[in-house]
Amino acid sequence: MSLLTAIRNSETAAVAILTSRCLRYRFRHSSCARCLNECPARALRLEKGKIVLDAKRCGSCLACAAVCPTEALLVNDSSLAGDQDSSTDAEPLSFCCEKGIRTGKEIVLPCLGALSEEHLAAYAVRRPLGVQLRIAPCATCRTSFIPELLHRRLAALAGKLDGGISARIRLVDQKDENGHAGPAAGRRLFFRAFWALSRHTATETAATLRDEGRQEKAHAHKHRPSRFSLLRRTMAVTPDPAMVQALARLFFTLRANEACTFCGRCAGMCPTGAIKNSREEDQKRLHFLWPNCSGCGLCLEACGPRALTLVAGRRPETLATDQEILLQADRA
Repeated sequence: MSLLTAIRNSETAAVAILTSRCLRYRFRHSSCARCLNECPARALRLEKGKIVLDAKRCGSCLACAAVCPTEALLVNDSSLAGDQDSSTDAEPLSFCCEKGIRTGKEIVLPCLGALSEEHLAAYAVRRPLGVQLRIAPCATCRTSFIPELLHRRLAALAGKLDGGISARIRLVDQKDENGHAGPAAGRRLFFRAFWALSRHTATETAATLRDEGRQEKAHAHKHRPSRFSLLRRTMAVTPDPAMVQALARLFFTLRANEACTFCGRCAGMCPTGAIKNSREEDQKRLHFLWPNCSGCGLCLEACGPRALTLVAGRRPETLATDQEILLQADRA
């Protein structure tokens, strides 16, 4: 595939379905329907216990990937992985699709629908002047529902974080761009934007070709979603304790009661490696690695004696270590 061809075809953002990560596949009694409920085009369906994508109906908005708790729906793009933006702390961090490039400093995504609540919160905390989401191109795109979707996610985020972090995220529409950004047709801006698009396309095309044919094999059986890794890294480098505690509300707390038999079923079912069952010396223990937990709830559904409860948020005193012992007992 040539660079020119890749650019011409850039409107179609592929999403890969990694079946082994899907909760429906891992446990046939799972009730998870997050991706099905989130997809505006109704391009996903459940078929014989597996999530199936109808490519003809799919609008490549990536909304499904943003809500999947295990990254079973994986975006074929590395732009959300971390800190590859070229802007500085003296300006807001801007996200856009390839149609929204204005300065060449934006983080270019296949579609802004890929931005999860965790992504938005992490980047808003990392950048002093906040985050801008350029939604102006959405008006002429087949994913014209993206602004409404982002408004909904920001409202949900405000409810979880009391509005402080979500207030640092701004949607930039056509009116804002016309009134403040100025025309993007100057030669300097044009070549900068073209270079940003070319670099982005070349990077992602190379990665796709390199991984083609071995994608499923390359992913581990236990996988922490990258957005939770980003969130945890952000907490580690954030000096403001209030911000750290706010981000901690996006993680989860698991509890176990005496009904637990230490059978290890929850640990085996957990797709992210958040639960571990150990038997050492005279003790048997149930461990919880909270940064790995995406709140999918599969452990609750798989637990026969109903010994587990899962709640949103982490208390400040539990943030010092990533692992805790939920329950322990003497070996019989």
